[in-house]
Amino acid sequence: MAKRKKGRPAQPDVEPDATVVPGGSLPDASTSHDADADADAAYPTTPDPTPAIPPVDVADEPGPEPETPSVPDSAHAPDRAPTAPRAPVFGTGLDDGAEVDFTSSVARESGTSRVPVEGGAAWRRLLRMSRPRATRANLLGALLAVLLGAGIAAQVQLTNQRGLDELSQSDLVRLLDDVSVRSSRLDQQVRELEATRDRLKNGTGTAAEALDQAQKRVDTLGILAGTLAAKGPGITLRVTDPTKTVTGPIVLDIIEELRDAGAESIDVGGVRVVASSYVGDRGGQLVVDGVTVPRPLVIKVIGDSKTLSSAMTIPGGIVESVRQKGAEAVVTESSLIEITSVHRPVEMTHAKPVE
Repeated sequence: MAKRKKGRPAQPDVEPDATVVPGGSLPDASTSHDADADADAAYPTTPDPTPAIPPVDVADEPGPEPETPSVPDSAHAPDRAPTAPRAPVFGTGLDDGAEVDFTSSVARESGTSRVPVEGGAAWRRLLRMSRPRATRANLLGALLAVLLGAGIAAQVQLTNQRGLDELSQSDLVRLLDDVSVRSSRLDQQVRELEATRDRLKNGTGTAAEALDQAQKRVDTLGILAGTLAAKGPGITLRVTDPTKTVTGPIVLDIIEELRDAGAESIDVGGVRVVASSYVGDRGGQLVVDGVTVPRPLVIKVIGDSKTLSSAMTIPGGIVESVRQKGAEAVVTESSLIEITSVHRPVEMTHAKPVE
């Protein structure tokens, strides 16, 4: 190599055939030769007796091997979420098998890892989280809900059932006796009427007997029509209602129950009740056939006293219904009830008897 004068930096000699180390760059040939010529002209040198060192091909010298990144053992490597396959990228100039890093620069600088999540996997995970889990608390809550529903249904059913199943044995026996007595009385009336019919057909009875039968018939129809006073065994129902909660519909229910029990004559607060009677309310007062009845309400009934009393005091009957309204009802049996009130007959305008 030629020796340069002191004070001038030495220029490196580069052979045209020398190989440059990777990462370097070849100097411009024209620039290098021009610079050397100018330097030789300005500073003439003497030949160096040291023998020249032959050029060495740098590419043939073995360099340090690149470090291979260590792969952690699968047994000690931390668990990672499975990476979803990447979709091919079009229009990027990359090969089909190349992977593209979609991690943002912020994530790369902060050192955070990428967690790819697919839309389908996210929805499946959400569905799994929303499914009911068979935990102890859920099972206990479901059991309590079922028991509560069954209890409410049973209570409603027991409250609505007011039939013969709820009656005691003594009440059933008394009710059966009342029905038997009523049936016997009706059978006796049927036999008497049939006997009277037979005598009239055969002509065996006298005129006086026929007149007597006709009078009895008129009396019976007069009592039923309310045009005649009546007396006989029966009951008295007294209703004390300080809050006036017993209204017209409740009184109408009482009348219907008494008729079903075999009542032959009914008097409500001094007003005779017949087939055409009506009950209502007017200014907080009870009205029967247009007449205001006083309180406490007194109802007189003629009929079989035992049957009528049982119909009023039976569980779920009139007495219990009135007490639920806050009123008080008292039934008194009697061997003689007198009903002096009568109903004025109304002339029929349209109905005519069939001849």
